Amino acid sequence: MFVILKRLLNLTQKSGDYFYYVLATVMNSGFHFIYSMYVKAYVAPLEYGMYSTCLLMQTYLTYIQLGSMNAFNRDYPQLLGAGKTLDAKRYRDTTFTFLFLAFSTACIIICIVLFIMHCKGAVDIRYLIGFAFCAVTTFVTIIENFGANRSRAEGKIKFVSSVILVEMATLLIGALIVAKIGYYGIYVTTLLGMFTGVICYMNRSYGDISFVIDNKLLASILISGLPLLVNGLIWTIVNSIEKFIIIGFINTEALGLYAIAQNAFTYMVLVPTAISQLFYVKMGRVYGETKEVKVLNETAIRFTGILAVVVSYLCVFAFFLSPLLVEKLMPNYMGGIRAAQILILGLAVYAPTLVNGNILTILRENSAILRSSLYLCALNTVCSCMYILIFGPKIESVALGTVTAYISRTFIIIYQLKICANCKVSALMKCSVYPVLVVIFVTVVSYSTFNNCIIGLCISLLLITLFYIAIYRSQIKKLLKGGE
Repeated sequence: MFVILKRLLNLTQKSGDYFYYVLATVMNSGFHFIYSMYVKAYVAPLEYGMYSTCLLMQTYLTYIQLGSMNAFNRDYPQLLGAGKTLDAKRYRDTTFTFLFLAFSTACIIICIVLFIMHCKGAVDIRYLIGFAFCAVTTFVTIIENFGANRSRAEGKIKFVSSVILVEMATLLIGALIVAKIGYYGIYVTTLLGMFTGVICYMNRSYGDISFVIDNKLLASILISGLPLLVNGLIWTIVNSIEKFIIIGFINTEALGLYAIAQNAFTYMVLVPTAISQLFYVKMGRVYGETKEVKVLNETAIRFTGILAVVVSYLCVFAFFLSPLLVEKLMPNYMGGIRAAQILILGLAVYAPTLVNGNILTILRENSAILRSSLYLCALNTVCSCMYILIFGPKIESVALGTVTAYISRTFIIIYQLKICANCKVSALMKCSVYPVLVVIFVTVVSYSTFNNCIIGLCISLLLITLFYIAIYRSQIKKLLKGGE
């Protein structure tokens, strides 16, 4: 399986760099998921609900970048692909300088405000310290993300993979910290990991940057990135809706239980997101070189098929094993299992469209991107509230509403690609939706039929493997022979 995956990913580059990057991301995702469960053995659902609430500020604080990071991720690879080296340097210098100044200033202001609130004794100290940690972590994280994004765009994939593994190693230290100080250890561990990443990227990603701002270029960057920023903000609202609804309709402890579901979704989506980001860079370079929409479409369809296969196996493992892990490691959170499994199945349908969405971004179809995100936001709110009214105030109702919204957006994106990029709907459905629906059917039937999760998992993997061998038989033969 790993041999086939490696050669599939090698289609995007003539070396194993991408394979090692995805492998590092898979390991990192797995370690973070295990760490998140380990944490819950030392942190009660109520305090984890507080932590989830504090993360809301960190999530929205990232938008101080005003679209500069969004524009950088889209335009920088295209500038490199077009051979515009000097323009690329000016672009990265201006972007980094703006990010550094904006987030350092915001961090200082927030810490001052929190100190004043502490002096007045108006808020629980656990919230205040959590918000302070989140402010500092946001600043460090945005710098780390810039270093990682630049390295990926420049083809330093193996280096980025190494940094991911080094950051992952800090979780071992974090586990000791959480065992010692509990709730606050979660924040310390995250900050430690991001700070370690910044140190690793220091020479290769920041060393040659001039700390200057080209005002005209910055203005064009912000204007160019604004639609992507708004789209990202809508996505953040979408991801926050669940938390707001649970706090409003249920309680903070339920939010802590729902963290099981959100953790499963968040850490699992890291893998398809990482793969799609690599494909995004390759797609940007291809389009920068050819300016051919047809070539871009063909590349995206091929990559979408690869991502669908990877996500299928990922979701099957998570669906069967997450109940066992939660039961053994954090029995106090068993109430969040069913919601987690619902989100896992929704991820299986949604994740392959990450590559499809890249087409809209590369073609600068900003209005289409914004519309689909607005639809998702509205659908998530309406469906979650509707299911709560129908099935009762349960976190499973919220999870079901979220999945309904994501699956609906999958079909919206496919329709938009037909209109904006002349993609064939049948080709998109064939490479992503149809195979994944078969996988979901097999998974649910096996889980319902077999009382033993391990047996159900093995049967599901066998049937899914046979299914993919049947539909991709000719491609697999070429890959095993070393062909393209």
